[in-house]
Amino acid sequence: MKPNSKPRKISNGTEPYILSPKNDFVFRLLFGEEGNEDLLASLLASILDKEIKDVKIKNPHILKKYLEDKEVILDIKALVSSDTYVNVEMQICSSPGLPARALYYWAKLFSSQLHKGEDYSSLKKTISIVILDDTYCDSDDFHTWSGLHDCRQKKVISSLIEVHFLELPKLHNLSGQDTDNDCIQWMKFFNAKTKEELIMLSEASPSIKKATNLLMSMSMDEETRQKYEEREEYLFERKMMLQLAEKAGMEKGIEIGREEGKEEGMAIAGRKVAINLVAFGMDDDTISKVTGLSQEEVKKLREQ
Repeated sequence: MKPNSKPRKISNGTEPYILSPKNDFVFRLLFGEEGNEDLLASLLASILDKEIKDVKIKNPHILKKYLEDKEVILDIKALVSSDTYVNVEMQICSSPGLPARALYYWAKLFSSQLHKGEDYSSLKKTISIVILDDTYCDSDDFHTWSGLHDCRQKKVISSLIEVHFLELPKLHNLSGQDTDNDCIQWMKFFNAKTKEELIMLSEASPSIKKATNLLMSMSMDEETRQKYEEREEYLFERKMMLQLAEKAGMEKGIEIGREEGKEEGMAIAGRKVAINLVAFGMDDDTISKVTGLSQEEVKKLREQ
């Protein structure tokens, strides 16, 4: 890896570091592979605060694509207790397009349930969950979630949609009274910085103990370790590009805005930033979210 992009790691004394479960590749290995349904069930039950009888992972083979495509989305799709679809993913950083991204994956999973000739009543509740190694909203609460409500009457319009964000950096806001919460225990697992922290957390939960043992095991596998470091480098570079693009867009927008008017100036800046990101090799969807341009506009710029 590049000197300035060291992988996130869990300290293991004098031994090689332990892989961080905040890496989406490792997260997917732990919770999205066949045989680990019990871990996914435990994690989802803690987030959704409900009993989960069974979990069926709907996209267990996507990691094979990862070997060929670094930009593959390593989310997990699952059918929970036969009546709820869930999409869960680990994200390294926030971005202006994060809410739209969560809704987009929710919409894809929701609409994919309906087959030709089927009635809308067959659609099942669908939940989108984003675990974020960054901050997203102003609230001090690390866990926020939304549904579809009537804003005037304060009534639920539909229980078929839920979108959850869990912000790992906000765990430091918690008081000592929260330590027995299962969801917090899992979030602390993701946030662990030392082997000692992992071992301490494993004592409170058989599921976290199993996840810890799996994490230790995969950390000793050379091929997994190599893929982890490759993924960390990609995630680091992508984060830097997003931050640079956002900064460049704001600065250029202010500069051009003084000359040509704020709205038009920001649009011109967005196109210039998009051209730079195309040159970086970023995909159209991400460029669209960073710059505010439509994917059609980005496609035209790419063709030019």
